[in-house]
Amino acid sequence: MCGRYTLTASNKPDLAALKFDVPDRHNIAPQSDVLVETRLDGFTMKPWSLSPPWAAAPMHLFNARLETLDEKPSFKGSLRCVFLADGWYEWQRSANHKQPWYHHREGELMRFAGVYHPSSGCAIVTTAAQPDIEHIHHRQPVLLTAQTAAGWLASAPAAECLTDYPVAFHQVSSQVNSARTDSPELSLPIQESASINPQGTLF
Repeated sequence: MCGRYTLTASNKPDLAALKFDVPDRHNIAPQSDVLVETRLDGFTMKPWSLSPPWAAAPMHLFNARLETLDEKPSFKGSLRCVFLADGWYEWQRSANHKQPWYHHREGELMRFAGVYHPSSGCAIVTTAAQPDIEHIHHRQPVLLTAQTAAGWLASAPAAECLTDYPVAFHQVSSQVNSARTDSPELSLPIQESASINPQGTLF
């Protein structure tokens, strides 16, 4: 599963040069307008919320399982896209607590496989988590490199696009739980976040 992620475009020349504004976001939640790349439109903004054309009411799907992508009616006729990110959040569940973690590649732009319907929005495609992070959550985004992202957009077989590469991960403050909270400190290791905000407040 992937229900939150981050993207800071201002420090990435290729993204900062886009013809439309892409604000830095540190806690992107479903139903937000997000930056994706498509084969038809190049870089564009779409709602992170997919509903099939036949749905009588919005379904607000934000994840799509790779294993059943071709079988689920909700994704029939969908097109491929690529999400751009610095990293993503995931929650580790215990009996009485959900601990958020941040997954990233230090200083590197990440790419997630996605699908979209032109009449609605887009969803992140997920797969089984890599062994080193499956103790946090059993699902993760389908990770792409620049090369495999091009293949994904060109409708190459999904198996040819899968890329398991190492990611760094660390615990973060539970303040990320609120989708209304958006601050650079959210993705910092929990000790660093606490030293910046000793009272536990960001605003």
